Amino acid sequence: MKFSEIIDRLKTGETVAREAWAGGTFIVKQIPQTLAAEVVPRMTSLPEPAKKILCGTVAYHDQVLIVQARDHGREAHATSYIPSWEDIFADDWRIINS
Repeated sequence: MKFSEIIDRLKTGETVAREAWAGGTFIVKQIPQTLAAEVVPRMTSLPEPAKKILCGTVAYHDQVLIVQARDHGREAHATSYIPSWEDIFADDWRIINS
């Protein structure tokens, strides 16, 4: 499957990976979310100066995460994903069934 084909799949909540990636690595589109203003001060993922600037709500949208599952004692983690040109031109994309 080509990169252009996975975009709509990500929009529907499917999990996608490349054959070339190590097992347990995949990407997923985050579900859009708006956090209420009263939540922002309690967020541990934002530094205090950012919280002061974001005194209203915070909206997350159009974000894709790359997730790496637990491997050899390491904990699973996720971070933002920006495709490389290699990823964009690859034709080894596949849907991961969960």
